[in-house]
Amino acid sequence: MMRAFTKFTHTKSMTKGRIIDLIFIGLLGSFIVFIVSDYTSITFSLSLLLHADYRRRPECECLRPALYQSISSSTLEQNGNRSSLCSRYATQRGPNQRIISISLFGPKETKRFVLNRTLYFLDLLIKDVNMIYSDGFVLRIYHDKTINASSVICPIECKHSNVDFCDMTHKLYIPPKIWRFIPAGDPLVDISK
Repeated sequence: MMRAFTKFTHTKSMTKGRIIDLIFIGLLGSFIVFIVSDYTSITFSLSLLLHADYRRRPECECLRPALYQSISSSTLEQNGNRSSLCSRYATQRGPNQRIISISLFGPKETKRFVLNRTLYFLDLLIKDVNMIYSDGFVLRIYHDKTINASSVICPIECKHSNVDFCDMTHKLYIPPKIWRFIPAGDPLVDISK
């Protein structure tokens, strides 16, 4: 009888622990989305004021293809001045985006990081996305400063219009392993994988 009571109490305490963990994860996720969305809405507003060309990354020589789903004043009103949690180019894609996202971070977080090998697998992933998800999915790559814009980002973004690099250098308070979940809180994303 005592053994059954002990087992019941242990099971009950494990359930409470799981509930507390789920509540903590939910609150942490909400906090991350709140901070990230506040920051990106400020940067998006500034970019609209400066009329910067959304197709050109400062480090790149190429212009990315124009997106025909441009942000007009009626679209801005309809979306409530929402911006993407990625980049100006991603914001220009408009609402109802379908995203596949990954995190790409350097040796500070993982000791096994080798850039050439990582880029090889990234190239394979882009080919797979183009083949399997050719119906409008975009690959978002959330990265840190170890990924060089001129040698890595520019060649890929200029070649593939369905790949967006999202710089997380100024958002290092979010752990890199969680970056790939950011589209879940993006107001312009409908589906994220």
